[in-house]
Amino acid sequence: MFGPSKKNLTTDGSVISDALERRLEPSGIFPNKEEVVNFLKANSRRVYLGIDPTGPDIHLGHTIPLLFLKQLLDLGHKPVIVIGDFTARIGDPTGKDATRKPLTPEQIKENSKDYLEQIYKILPKGSFEVCHNGDWLDKLSFKDVVQLAGHVTVQQMLHRDMFQERLKSEKPIGLHEFLYPLMQGYDSVAMEIDGEVGGNDQTFNMLVGRDLEKKLINKDKVVFATRLLVDARSGKKMSKSEGNLIAVSDSPKDMFGKTMAGIPDEMIKDVFQLCTNKDMDWISVHIEEMKSEPYKYKKELGREIVSMYHGEKAGAEAVSEFEKVFSNKELPTDISELYGTGKSLIDFISDNNLVESRSEAKRLLEQKAVKVNSEIVTDWGRQLMEGDIVQVGSRKFAKIK
Repeated sequence: MFGPSKKNLTTDGSVISDALERRLEPSGIFPNKEEVVNFLKANSRRVYLGIDPTGPDIHLGHTIPLLFLKQLLDLGHKPVIVIGDFTARIGDPTGKDATRKPLTPEQIKENSKDYLEQIYKILPKGSFEVCHNGDWLDKLSFKDVVQLAGHVTVQQMLHRDMFQERLKSEKPIGLHEFLYPLMQGYDSVAMEIDGEVGGNDQTFNMLVGRDLEKKLINKDKVVFATRLLVDARSGKKMSKSEGNLIAVSDSPKDMFGKTMAGIPDEMIKDVFQLCTNKDMDWISVHIEEMKSEPYKYKKELGREIVSMYHGEKAGAEAVSEFEKVFSNKELPTDISELYGTGKSLIDFISDNNLVESRSEAKRLLEQKAVKVNSEIVTDWGRQLMEGDIVQVGSRKFAKIK
């Protein structure tokens, strides 16, 4: 788990260097590294991270800038979390080849209701400010928006790769999508912020904010662009929409299981570096072993991630449970008991959300990925009896009652 902040470290060059090098893109420090180092040597700078509540989970991708903010907190600076309750209504077009579907205020409220409890797992409660950008964006008049738009050109917007790709493929670009960088940029102006951190896919938006803050209130903002978790096999950013990221609210069992099943071998080193606090010297020493013994080091990565969010005891227990089920082919220690006596197998796994849909249930049965009492079953209509143990895939178990 995360310990208390360490203060008065702003003059420690090695600590500053680690903060700038561990999670940031080498070219993702603006205006330049020298000025940013001086920035970090000053006292109590306010640096913000904006999170649009497009889903209910804070996942490993979010933790990269959050862990960077924790490093800044340890240097004596003040993190600010901005919940994008207004910007989420528009949707950031970054990285999308189609227009995002707007969210309703009700969806946004539901998605964000547990955000702070999840963020507290990294940034201690009371250590950071919390803002909602609807507090200032809702107050802008149409005249204000037009005046704000006068500070950014259409050419600037169209220069973005995502829009170029849409133009080439004749896919629509909504005019409202041009307004998103203006809104994110205005966040900096409204807060008179000192710095902003975000993934490197947010660099354009963050620099718009830097320009607007300079033009409108004559204040210089520094920008920190963090590296992204990119799947080495597909080249895609690992994200919730791709279904391959771990949420900090996941149970120890799910967190460990998703690490083993969802993190490609080629990414073990990157996840250690970006998403954990494992000592960088240890990571450097073991890089080659991670390549030659990925299974061993992926288990260590799973233990590290679980320990960060649930404690070291939970980390050790997750490893033990995984080895029991997957290496020794034994049943899990704790199996949920669900009503299902007399039900067909497909009805049971569909009704109890052991799969996302009935069609997925059929697919898994056809792929021989469903077992009853350790035996593969492909018969959809197999009738279940009290005491049967149903296994769906590699990690889901249920006992019939």
